[in-house]
Amino acid sequence: MSIPTTMFSASYQPGNTELVINPAYPVPRPKAGEVLIKVSASGVCHSDVSLLSGSWLDERQYVLGHEICGVPIQLGQDVDPNEIHLGKLYTVNLLHPCTHGAVLTSTVGEGLDGGYAEYVIVPEGQLVLVPEGVSLEEAAIAGDAATTAYHAVYDSAGIKEGTNFKVLIFGIGGLGHLALQYAKHYGATVYAVDIKPEARALALELGAVEAYSLSTLNDKIKNGGFQVDISIDFAATSQTFQLAMSALTQGTKPYPFTGKAIMVGLSEESMNFSTLGLVTSGISVQMSVYGTRSSTEAALNLFATGAIRALITTAPLHDVNEVINKLRSFEVEGRMVLIPKLQCSSESYHTKSRLKALTSRLVQDAEQRVTDWLGTTRVDVLA
Repeated sequence: MSIPTTMFSASYQPGNTELVINPAYPVPRPKAGEVLIKVSASGVCHSDVSLLSGSWLDERQYVLGHEICGVPIQLGQDVDPNEIHLGKLYTVNLLHPCTHGAVLTSTVGEGLDGGYAEYVIVPEGQLVLVPEGVSLEEAAIAGDAATTAYHAVYDSAGIKEGTNFKVLIFGIGGLGHLALQYAKHYGATVYAVDIKPEARALALELGAVEAYSLSTLNDKIKNGGFQVDISIDFAATSQTFQLAMSALTQGTKPYPFTGKAIMVGLSEESMNFSTLGLVTSGISVQMSVYGTRSSTEAALNLFATGAIRALITTAPLHDVNEVINKLRSFEVEGRMVLIPKLQCSSESYHTKSRLKALTSRLVQDAEQRVTDWLGTTRVDVLA
């Protein structure tokens, strides 16, 4: 296929709170061990918002966007065409097999040019083949949101086949709504916490037993008798941390209690605790950062089987700054994904299926109310 010499791109440049748009950015060429990818979709992450908002400093300039799927169109020297197939869909895992140290600051879209563009260079070892049945949107978010959430649940928290933990999840956003489903999939009883009513409604829809605001959770803990085995925190504020500690130490579980507080979210807030209190509580506080290639593969397979469904809204790549600002103002439910050449924003089929399921549940509720009112065994309110 013909490869153009320039492309649309959106770059991070120090001192700018928005991405710098360049409609004629040079299309790169792959070196040895690299692959030129035509970007199919790119997810938008809150870490991009944090970088643009000055939460941490980076003096480098590069195309942002680390949550990518796309199609190889040109192979660099030494790339085996029997391993990397031209024209097939791949997700980009952020970890290069041979990289050590501060890997998530020197990878695709994090220090190196990323996916807020029409083409991107990716080391061959970071490409994960997407199985049949996975959409472009799902394949994109599998590279970060799904990988991070899966790793937090399965590897860090140890929620897997044969377990039956009680789990408290803070933040039912782009990662949290996936983590909730992973935990449910592996047999956990899940409680959810979010400040937004619509996020709490989504949590209940996805199978949470109960969904709390911060104040209602605080009241429930004060009333006693509420205890969980594991907390997974995608908000990571001092308030959510203290609530997690309280929920993990309530109740009458025998010593030694081995509760886990898994911290995933990024914030600038300090978490206050004493080593005396932490050691005697038996709680293990653990950071969970990203995930392995196997996490990405597992997340893709769960999308392929339909066991997990993502709430995704798509927008044109050209609207990237508008999307960034929506994330900045917490207007996004689920995950946003940018599509090159898309003409206008749209809800993906994931959202439509969600609305269909919600409608079905509302109809069932209506049937039950009519049944209760008439005192009959069943009433068909819809043909």
